[in-house]
Order: sequence, then structure tokens, then C-alpha cells
Amino acid sequence: MSFFSKFPVLETERLRLRELRYEDGPDICAYFNEDVARYYDWWPATVADGRGFVRYFRHGYQEELSIRWAITLKPSDKIIGSCGFSDFYRFSLCELGYELAKEYWGKGIMKEALQAIIPFGFNEIGIHRIQASVFPENQASIRLLESLGFQKEGLLREFLYVKHRNQWEDCVLLALLKSQVEKEHAV
Repeated sequence: MSFFSKFPVLETERLRLRELRYEDGPDICAYFNEDVARYYDWWPATVADGRGFVRYFRHGYQEELSIRWAITLKPSDKIIGSCGFSDFYRFSLCELGYELAKEYWGKGIMKEALQAIIPFGFNEIGIHRIQASVFPENQASIRLLESLGFQKEGLLREFLYVKHRNQWEDCVLLALLKSQVEKEHAV
């Protein structure tokens, strides 16, 4: 896909979504506290882990397997979260992932970021289906996705092994289809 030749920077009223940088490592490590990490199977506990997080997504982008944006509040360039798509399957479907520093929860920031990347995924990447796997107890994330038009499709039983809990966890599967969005926005 042509968007892989130069990383796309997206802007909204309050946000600048840019490429992850290795120097973001300390800030990523700082915002991935226990409250943010409880909805992840792994999290960066050290600055080196934070840089590893960046390395993982940069490598995925270089291999045309994923794209992950750093979320920054204008005019600052400091990362406060990230969002993006991974697990491209022939560019027809992908997995949506995101996280945000706790102090920015409930302010509409993630919704604003996702409202920027979802159209990019459908229109620039050519994705047909965007899906998200969410822990059932993460009701705020489920409500966010539903507010964007995602529909619950079912429960994935023991879908993800969570190392820090040493157990398999269920996930709720939600999805948004390009055809659904086109139908809802047809005039």
C-alpha cells in the first residue's frame, strides 16, 4: 500500500497523531501504570520496555503488518497514548488497539483519535473490517467502540493469556464494517 512509503501524520482539533519515536520510551513507560496495563496482556515496565514497544510497532509498519500512531495533545509533542491497526489480513481486516494515559480518560481524546484513524483505515488502507477484542470488564472501552458504531459480535472464551494474571481471559469481540459506515453516511 502506498501509505507505507511515508508515515501519515493525522491532525484533529486537539490532537496530532504521529509516528512513534524511540525517545517516546520513557513517556510510554510512565503512562503505562497499573490502571492502563490491567487491560493489556503485557506492558512496558522499564524505559527499555517502552522503547521495545516503539520498536515492535515500527517494525510492524516497516513490514506492512501494522500502523500505530503516537497520540499527542497540540501544541505539545509529548505522547499521552497510542492507537492503530495491527494483524492486517490482506488489507481486508485488522485489529484495532489503543491506550491512553489515565489522566486523560473521560475527556473524549481517544474518541477523537479513533475518529481520525478509522476513516484512514477504510479509505487509505482499504480495510473492510476493523475489529477489537476487549476484556469484558473494560466497559468504558466497549461503550467507546459502540459510540463509534462498532457492534458486539460475541465472546471469545479464554482468548488471551495474560502473563501478569497468570491466566487465560475472555474477550468481547466488536467490529465495524466499511459497508456499514458507508450505508449510515449515505445521503
